[in-house]
Formats: sequence, structure tokens, C-alpha cells
Amino acid sequence: MIMENKSLSMSFLAQTTDANYHGNVHGGKVMKWIDEVAYALAVRYARKNCVTKFVDDIEFLEAIHIGDLVFLTATLLHVGNTSMRIKVEVSSENLIGQVLKSNCACEIVFVAIDSNGKKTTI
Repeated sequence: MIMENKSLSMSFLAQTTDANYHGNVHGGKVMKWIDEVAYALAVRYARKNCVTKFVDDIEFLEAIHIGDLVFLTATLLHVGNTSMRIKVEVSSENLIGQVLKSNCACEIVFVAIDSNGKKTTI
């Protein structure tokens, strides 16, 4: 099977509503973004609805701050009969200081589902 549409990138500015009182983006918000970009890639590739099955180890290396430009890149690593393994990398850039940081990365497994919520082939 040829893996077309095997990567997807998103970028946006970190907002005040994404951050805690110290100006650092919440880890839960970053995990939400990771799930969203991986979901978009999974559905785009499978052309079916997909759900998150598993999220691998995620280690937060550097904080993302309010006003940073955030980059998320999802890459399809493996396609099975009903599931896909996707790697997501998160980085950010302080636009004034032009400092680019690697914030975290993880792997996610998505499963394609039918209209009844049951696994279906990709």
C-alpha cells in the first residue's frame, strides 16, 4: 500500500487561555493539540472516522510560553488492518528572540471505526 498523505503539520500562536499563571502552556493543552493533529492525519489517511487507542510515553522537555509560535508535525509510521501508529513532534519558537525549542514527542495509535463505533478496515 502506498502511504499518501502520510504527514500533517499545524502551527499557531500560544494564547493566554492556553497557559497557567506563570505563562507556561498547560501540559494537558499540549496533549490535546497532539491528539488533534494526529486525529486529523488518521482520518485524512483512512478516510474514515478514527479514535485514539493508545498514547505512548510523552516527556515534556521545554516549556511553551504565551506568544510562542507552536509547531506540531504528525507522521504516519505504520498502517495495520484497522489501526495506525503516528508520531507527533512538538516544537515552539520565541518570535522575538528567535529561539527554537523541541518541546516533546510521542507516538499515538488510532483505530478506524464504522458508523456503529466498531473497528473497521482501513
